[in-house]
This record gives sequence, structure tokens and C-alpha cells, in this order.
Amino acid sequence: MLTLNGRPPWILSTLTGIMLVLIYPRIDLSFLAWFSLVPLFFLIQDQPLARATLFGFWTGMVFYFFGLLWVTNTIINYGNVPVFVSYLILLLLAAYLSLYLALFCYLVKKWSRGNPLTFLWLAPVIWTSLEYLRSTHSSYGFSWLGLGYSQAGNLPVIQVAEITGVYGISTLIVFINASLYFLLNAWLGRNRNDSTQGFSLKPAVRVLGFSLAVLALWLGYGKRALDKWEEPPSKATSLRVALAQGNIPQNLKWNPLFQNQVMETYRELSLKAMPSKPDLIVWPEAAIPFYYSLDKINSEFVKNIARSTGTRLLIGSPYLKVENKVRTSYNSAFLIGDNGETLGRYDKIHLVPFGEFVPFQDILWFVNKMVEGIGDFGRGKEVGIFDVKGYKLGISICYEIIFPDLIRQSVDQGAQFLVNITNDAWFGKSAASYQHMDMAALRAVENRVPIVRAANTGITGTIDPTGNIRQTTKLFETDLVITDITPNQSEKTFYSEHGDLFSQACLFLLGLFALRHYFHRSAGSA
Repeated sequence: MLTLNGRPPWILSTLTGIMLVLIYPRIDLSFLAWFSLVPLFFLIQDQPLARATLFGFWTGMVFYFFGLLWVTNTIINYGNVPVFVSYLILLLLAAYLSLYLALFCYLVKKWSRGNPLTFLWLAPVIWTSLEYLRSTHSSYGFSWLGLGYSQAGNLPVIQVAEITGVYGISTLIVFINASLYFLLNAWLGRNRNDSTQGFSLKPAVRVLGFSLAVLALWLGYGKRALDKWEEPPSKATSLRVALAQGNIPQNLKWNPLFQNQVMETYRELSLKAMPSKPDLIVWPEAAIPFYYSLDKINSEFVKNIARSTGTRLLIGSPYLKVENKVRTSYNSAFLIGDNGETLGRYDKIHLVPFGEFVPFQDILWFVNKMVEGIGDFGRGKEVGIFDVKGYKLGISICYEIIFPDLIRQSVDQGAQFLVNITNDAWFGKSAASYQHMDMAALRAVENRVPIVRAANTGITGTIDPTGNIRQTTKLFETDLVITDITPNQSEKTFYSEHGDLFSQACLFLLGLFALRHYFHRSAGSA
């Protein structure tokens, strides 16, 4: 057993967990991602299967507990949950996510059977498959802190996402970690048969050569893509968009006494944009604290803003639908024409657990939903595509931007640029807002469309089709961003058209590995 000169092996597990926390904003030591898993890999090679699984779980607990620490701020301040209970909820969330890392360690340890070369090929496939599953399944999929997002600022690396999606970046990171593990293993004389045997040159040279070739091709592809998509936009095909950041405190937004102040803030920001002659003005998620179209007086106030600016207005607002005497509220976005006419509505499809509905209410009866004044939201059924100056706009609301397949559907159906409206006030001044923005950057690369983002308290800004984030605001400041974007008029990307085929191929390979292990075991017992 590896004991680090007498020290307990938990130190390696904890080290990997800490390094994984450090690769994301706001600490943002993203370079650590390329070797952060190596200590865990060395640890589990010397452990029995059960202990290897346990160390994987512990790594996940360190990683997810500290990486998602902002969750407690949100639950305490907006869910009215006691501090102790909020940390208990975070522990449960971290424990759930850690099961995937535990399963990764279990499978890679069991199926590699102590062979570092087999480990090298297995690790990226298993990791990608599990990350894909935890990110996409059901209404509770959670892709936050996916490994690929750590490289959002590394533009040459993330360009391949137009083919593989963000999961391909995770695959590369795990492959490099596994390659380093293999090379260090060879250098230390560790292999399946004899831990005292010296350095094995031929396999190590092959792995090193192959790894360098993969990196070279990957970065070469990235540079070529950057050269293509960083071309200056043509004025004839550009749109000018104004993004309003009202900075409305969450505890005041739904207070009727502050309703006029909220509306006046957005009116002033919209009028302030007029000298720049924008083609579209965007307000954040739930910018207006009433049901648009139901509250006639205040709705007319909003329509008059569109009329006085002579510009299309995209706003976030709750919407009430009554069907068969059943009243259902939706978190919605409305496009209002320059004549005050409502041109379209989009109802949010992927809701935020605890924010817009409380999951498992029979168990978590003591948890209050954090959006005040409205019951649990209904779920939309269709992606939202609007028309602005002859271009197709795809709309997403808040949390939806972290789901690759959901976002690519609007692009596959014709959207040429994306608008994300959000209210990140829930996160406070934590790292979550920065992590949220980085995740949106991968959606731009996957689909090669620009993204404009209006956030109540920030971060508001623009993302180019290369994933380059620009014109960002500071948190918790009232601000206005005027940005020029060029909607995509090229062919759709492979990812936009075909979705997560790469990740699904990894799942298929995972199934083959499982069958191989099953038949190998059956043959051995015969």
C-alpha cells in the first residue's frame, strides 16, 4: 500500500480533490487540470477494489463540497433554511455527485486489472461516459463542474467542442492525466507483473509519441478554427444589442413597494441605449416583478418603452396560463415589437431544483422554494426561436445554458445567435457567476454562434463563436452593455446537427468493455 513515507494514503485522494477545486473560477488555476488526477490514479493502483472505490468517493466529497460551497449561501439567504441544514443539503449533493467518481474508480480499477496500458485507454472513456450521464439524465441532470469547463479560457483547446461538445475536452484532460500516470509508472518500474522491474522503454515511447501527436493535432485544429472564426465581423451582417443589468436586490424585487423603482430602472437603461441605435434591447430573467400581459397597467408601461425606443425588446417575466381551471406559472421570455405588439413567448424548459420547484417534497418538506411570490413553475415544451432584423434568435433562461443538448436544439432549428437571460443574484459574490459564464462560453463554441447574456446582477456580456468572453460587467452594479455581434450564416456545426454522438460513442465503448469483462470472467470460471 502506498503510504507516502508513512503518511496515510488519504493525502493523495485529498490532493486530487483540492486541485480539482482550484481549476475553476475564481481561483482559475486551470493548468492543474492536466495532472490533477495523477495522485488519485497512483493511489488506487495499490488499493483493493473496495478501498479504491472509497478513495474515489472521498476525492469527490472534497471536490464537490468545496467547489459548490456557494450553494449554502443560496439556500440560507433565499430558501430560509437554517445554516446547519444548508450544509447538510450541500453534503448530500456532494455525496450524490461523488458516487460518479467512486464508480469511475471502481470500474477503471476492476477492468484494467492492474495493467497501466489498459488503464490508459479505459480512463477517458469511463470518465466521459459517467460525466455525460450525470449531466443529461432526467430533470435532475447537473453538469456543473464538468472537467471540460475548466479550460473555458484556453481557446485553442476548446475549439474541438464544435464536434465533440464539452465532453470531448474532458476526454482529452483525462487522457493526458492517464498518459502522465502511465509514463511515471514506467519510469518508477511499476507494471502489472513486477513492481521492481525497471523502466520499460518501448511502451513508454509509444505512449509519449501518441500523446504528443494527439495534443499537436488537437491544438492545430484549435488554431485553425480560431483563425477562421476570429475574422473581423462585417458591418453589413452585424446586429447591435443592448444588454441591461438592472442590479435589483433579490429581496426587493417582489416587494410591491419597489415595483415602480424596478420598472423605472429598466426604462432608464433602455432609453440610455438609444443613441447607439440598437436592433434589440435585452432585459434579464424575471426583470419585471409581475405577470406580463396579466397586469394590464404595468404591461402597457413596458410596451410604451418598446414604442418610445423604436426597438424590439426581449424581457424576462413570469407568465400565467389557465387551462381547465388549472393555473400554471411559467418562467418566460417575451419578445415585444417596436409597436408594443407581443411577437413571441418562450417558457423555460429546464427548471432549477429548489429555485423553481422543490424536488422530493415528501422528504424535503422543510425546504422553501427560493423564488418568492410564485408557486412551482410549469415546464415549457418547445425551444424558443424569435426573429430580429431577419436573423433567428435562440433564447435560454438562466440554468438552461449549462445543458449542451438543450441549447444546440435551437441552433439546429435555425437560430443564428443565442440570448441567455439570467438572474445570478442567488449566487451572491461567489465564484458561481463566473463558472456560469464559462459554461456559456462552451455553448458558443459547440454551435459557432455568438451569445449575448443579460444578468440582473451580472455577469452581463458577450461571447464570440470562439468562446472568447468580452465586454463583461462587474457583479452587483447597474450597467448597460452595447455590443455588436455577427449572427452565424455558415453551415451548422457537427455538434449542432448531431448532438452528443461522441459521448454516446463513449457509452457504447463502455458497454463493450463491460461485455468483455463479463465474458473474460465467465471464461476464467469455466
